[in-house]
Amino acid sequence: MSSRWTRLVLVLLIVISLQTTLFAEMRPFGVAAQLVLLFAVVSGSIYGSTIGALTGLIAGLMYDFILPTPVGLTSLALGLAGATAGLLIYFFHDPTWWMRLLTIGIVSLLGEFYYPLAQTVIGLDGWLQWRVIKVAIIVAGCNLLLSPLAILVCRWTLAERKLSV
Repeated sequence: MSSRWTRLVLVLLIVISLQTTLFAEMRPFGVAAQLVLLFAVVSGSIYGSTIGALTGLIAGLMYDFILPTPVGLTSLALGLAGATAGLLIYFFHDPTWWMRLLTIGIVSLLGEFYYPLAQTVIGLDGWLQWRVIKVAIIVAGCNLLLSPLAILVCRWTLAERKLSV
């Protein structure tokens, strides 16, 4: 598996499987943790806005085929979250571990607002409610707890490999 994009698709299949099975049932405070959002945000915070946006778009498109919402909506929200993480960490020359974690937490919070906003923009009513604030805070906390493992997986998945002859 020399291509980072091949590894990305295979790892995202596992992440989406965990999201729709295990983490759909484990709901701290009544809210499901968002692993797919976490993966897009971590990739943006490590590799920059371009890789973060592409990872979010690919992950969102794969996730869209499972969800009953219009195809491309989750892709748009996750791509925007990945790009936001890359842009937020861009201003620091050599970010420390706590800056990266802070970025993951802030962008996870923002990323939970992107999806209901996108649904409201295309005309799906009832998604932008006060409950979104509670959901965003809990998802940001869960993503902060899961981020060290996600950073390791994301670094392995998206690392550039040199082909040896």
